[in-house]
This record gives sequence, C-alpha cells and structure tokens, in this order.
Amino acid sequence: MWRKFSNSEFSRNVSSQILGTGIAQALPVLAMPLLTRLFTEDDFALYTSFFAVASILAVAVGGKYHLAIVLPKTEENAQKVFVLSVYLTLAYALAVAIVLPLFHAFFPENLRSILYYVPLYVLFFGMWSAYMNASIRHKTFTTNAVAKVLQAVGYIIAAIGLGFSKALAVGLVIAKIVGIVISWIFLTRKSPISFKRMPLRTLREMAKTYSDYPKYGIWPSFLSTISLQALVLILTKFYTLDDLGYYGLTFVVLSAPLTLIGNSYKDVFYQKIASLMNAQRYKEAVGFFEKSAVALLVTGIPICLVLYFFGEPLFGFVFGAKWERAGTFASILAFAFVARLVISPLSSIFNATNTLRIASKWQVLYFMSTFGTLLYCALFLELQVERLFLVYVVHEIVLYGFYFMLQYRTIKTYSKS
Repeated sequence: MWRKFSNSEFSRNVSSQILGTGIAQALPVLAMPLLTRLFTEDDFALYTSFFAVASILAVAVGGKYHLAIVLPKTEENAQKVFVLSVYLTLAYALAVAIVLPLFHAFFPENLRSILYYVPLYVLFFGMWSAYMNASIRHKTFTTNAVAKVLQAVGYIIAAIGLGFSKALAVGLVIAKIVGIVISWIFLTRKSPISFKRMPLRTLREMAKTYSDYPKYGIWPSFLSTISLQALVLILTKFYTLDDLGYYGLTFVVLSAPLTLIGNSYKDVFYQKIASLMNAQRYKEAVGFFEKSAVALLVTGIPICLVLYFFGEPLFGFVFGAKWERAGTFASILAFAFVARLVISPLSSIFNATNTLRIASKWQVLYFMSTFGTLLYCALFLELQVERLFLVYVVHEIVLYGFYFMLQYRTIKTYSKS
C-alpha cells in the first residue's frame, strides 16, 4: 500500500510542492536570526502593517479569474482565462495606485510612507498568481516549487543587503517586492501558457462562464483577508508598536508551517479534487476529502505541541533574548494557526463544486464575528494582549470547526445529487 501511494502521481506532486515550499519557508526562517539583529521591532512593525494592507488589497487581483485557469477542458479556453486575469490585474493595480493615496489620512502617520509600495506589490502578486495557476493546470509542480524557492532567496538577499547598508528604512518591504518579482520572471520563462494579447470581445464568454469567481470570490476573500489581518489592525489601533513588532515575528514564524503544508497541499488538492469532479468520480472525491482532513490534522498536532510547550525559550534562543515575548505569543496562538492549517486547504472544495456562495456566507459570518469579538475585547474590556490572544484562539477553533462542517456537507450533498 505504501509503495502504491509513494509511486502515485498525487504523492509525487505533493512531495515536490512540500519540498519546494519547505525550502522557500525554511530559508527566511533560517535567515530570521540575522534579520532580527539587523532590523528593530519598529522595522518589523512597519513590515507587518505593510503586509496587512497589501494582502487585503491583493485579494481582488485578476478578478479572481486566475483560480479558474485550472478548470477549462480545452487549452484555448484556459489561455483566454489566463489573459483575462492578466488584463484585470493590470487595471486593478493602476486603480489601487490612483485611489490609495486619497486614503492616506485614514492610516497612522508611521504607516503612510510604505503605502506607496502597495500598488507595486499588488501588480506583481497578481501576475505571479496567474502564472502559478497556469502551472498547476499543467501539473508542473516542480516549476512552482522552484519559483517559491527563488522568491525566498530574492527576499533574503535583498533584506540582508538593505539591512547591512541601512540605506532604506523600509528594507523588509522592498525585499518582499524584490522576491516576488524574481519569482514571477522565472515563471514567465517556464510557463506552459504564455501571455498573448487578445481583443476583449474574445474574452467575454470565459468572463461570463466563470463569473462566479469575481461575484462570489472577491468579497468573501476580501472579508477573509481582513479577518486574518484583524489582529494586526487591532494591535495597530489599541496596543503598542512593540506588541505589533513582536506579533510580526510570531506571524512570520507561524506562517512557515501554514505555507509549507497548507498551501502546498491546497494546490495539489484543488487539481486532484477538480479532476475527480470533472470525471464524475464522486465517491472517490468524498474519500479523498476525508483522508486529506485526517492527514492534515495528524501533521498539525506535533507542530502545535512544540510551539505550546517550548515557544518562549525557542524564540529567545534562536532570535535573541529580546524576542522571547514573541515566543510567548506563539505558544498562545499555536492552536489557532493549526486549526487554520487543517481546514483552510480543504476550502478548494467550494471552487471544485462551483458552490462559492456557501463559502461567501461563512466569510461574512467570520468577518463579523472576528472584528466584533476583538473590538469588544480591546475597546470595552481593555484586555491585555495575551488575554486578547486567548479569546482569539477560542474564536478561531469554533469558527473553523463550523467551516469544516460546511465543506464536508457540501461535497457529500454534491456527490449525492
């Protein structure tokens, strides 16, 4: 049984994704002991704020059509969806560059300087996402893995160089953009789908066929990303800059297993579950979903336990004594991050079954409950930051548990109908 599994196409694809993503995540973490000595808590706070704003605005790149590149049965239609995604990314990045400066006054003064870099990140992230999904369609997962490694290497080299030179106060922000640009250039050279200019009228059919992606994909993702960055926004408003900086390091470290396991598995899971649905092999799809949930849970539990029991001393030893408080944050938040690690990759089931409306309703509920809970605790109860994190953990476990129930019921109902 093990030999059959290890020789299967799916296991090879997962392995290449995990290997590439693992290296891509390990390199920044390995470089972090040096970066935490080159950059201050305020520098990490600035980067954390930039990444929160950029992540929120990046959810609408390409009108979410890049996620539909995997689905068309013909290469001609896939090419059209790809070009449509690129066109919309260019238009959206330009719109962000024009509109965002009008809202600078609504941001804290120490954050305004890095907002000018947000449109640039949004542009290259959107282009990068289109090429990544084109690669997923053609199962060239090794190319994706190499691209992720190059992104990490570019980020590290740029960050270390800017950190030593002290040339820019936003070195971590510039390094993030440099990394994604390098990765995008590599993907353009290796992609099985190349960009070709097409008249907009030829793209209308594909835009209509997959219109559920912008209709029911953008706003739920937008609300989801704001919710995921809720802690950053609350810490920025109600807590100290040091707390934000410590949380920034905690987020970077905890995001490593999330990206390594969750995103790697999600890419291959989406391709596999979509192919099973297209082939009408619904019973196999249900079984594959169940096995995936168990595998992710078994993988996440050891990570959670290590962080819970040894978070503070590990952070102090690796990143320096001044960062022990970030380890305290990590030991508290570990359970919430593991809940997300197990359940988030399985959300591709809504894309594969074209039931994005269900996901959108949950995202609205998640957004309202997250901000309602955190605002009440910070504004009215005035909880200390550690207690705020405890409330956040309970909230994540409950809401993501409900999300998993929706996922499982969706695939079971779809298979029966």
